[in-house]
Amino acid sequence: MPVPVNKNLHILIMPSWYKSPETPVLGTFFEEQARALQKEGYTVGVIYPEYTPPGELFSSKNKERLDFYMDKGIPTFNIKTQAGIPKLRRLSYRQYSKAVNDVFDEYVKNFGKPDLIHAHSVFHAGIAGFQIAKLHKIPFIITEHLTAYLMGYINNKVDIEVAREIFEYADGSLIVSHNFRKDLEKQLDLPENTFKVIHNLVNELFFNSYLPKTYSGPEETFRFFTNSFLLPRKNIRLIIDAIKILLDKGLNVHLTIGGDGPMNETLREYVKFLGLESKIHFTGKLWRDEVKTEIDNSHAFVLASQYETFGVVLIESLACGRPVVCTDSGGPRDFVHKEQGVIVKEHEPEAMAKGMEHVIQNYNSYNQKELITYCRENFNEHKIASEMMEMYHNVLSKRVIYS
Repeated sequence: MPVPVNKNLHILIMPSWYKSPETPVLGTFFEEQARALQKEGYTVGVIYPEYTPPGELFSSKNKERLDFYMDKGIPTFNIKTQAGIPKLRRLSYRQYSKAVNDVFDEYVKNFGKPDLIHAHSVFHAGIAGFQIAKLHKIPFIITEHLTAYLMGYINNKVDIEVAREIFEYADGSLIVSHNFRKDLEKQLDLPENTFKVIHNLVNELFFNSYLPKTYSGPEETFRFFTNSFLLPRKNIRLIIDAIKILLDKGLNVHLTIGGDGPMNETLREYVKFLGLESKIHFTGKLWRDEVKTEIDNSHAFVLASQYETFGVVLIESLACGRPVVCTDSGGPRDFVHKEQGVIVKEHEPEAMAKGMEHVIQNYNSYNQKELITYCRENFNEHKIASEMMEMYHNVLSKRVIYS
């Protein structure tokens, strides 16, 4: 019997990373997607099954725990579980999934059985979601986000087998950009169009209170902003080197670096070594409203990642009417064209500096209101939630309704 499209569906979201007491701004786009579905009238719950790698079992930071809270109408479980035996991956994954299933049983007891499980990334919430879906005969959708496949970090034979098995089993396999779809299908030797592309969305916050930004010329400081988790693959040093090139050419530029992470101190020391403390400012970790404020205070956004499956920070900037400069990192090819800014083909400081200079020289030719309109038409909450809803109903229409 087909599921009527107006059914108030109950969706359980299982993200592979999410906010927690230690990481309150992690995985914001998963929460934003859950809230977009909630606005459409869906019942939404979250189980975040935080996976502790076997090699880190005895760290004091990795004690097992189970937290529950109601997050503005979304019941949220955060389980941190210790799984395993380092050399027995499948056994570790079974132990992990069993622990998460116990939490799922508690969820069902209190909030009812979901109509569908939607996991984000195979490693590792997707593994638990897959096992729970099979055990309880619940339709299952997986969205992949991880760059790790294409950066060479997922190369264990068992892990590759597990990923293939989950993508092939899922009632729907989603991915966030066309370039990532082609790359991952090739990497895992999956059939063409295994994945359907549904992009990430922009939080409505970024469309609010548009503040136009003009540039009066060389006497004015041109302000670039970047924001990310400070990891090596985000390649922040490339942006710093490009800023130095522009300064050495006599351009009046400034860079603000938002975010925190393992590279924080190294990058600060590098800026100090170059003597650029007055030209490059670090903000530390930023909340969502603070990110918008920094974008509003800047002229343009810059991103230098080695690989991006999508690039949410770029569409956030477009939503504020700011052009972007980014490396040719995959995902941004879906939405960064000459009207939105510059994609830099070579991952080199000179090329990045050239792209940044192009945006400076042509700044007033970017129509900021058109950038906002383009972003709203393609990435607003209702549009992306509607694409998700269509996927959910297509999946459920092929299944018996389980009560």
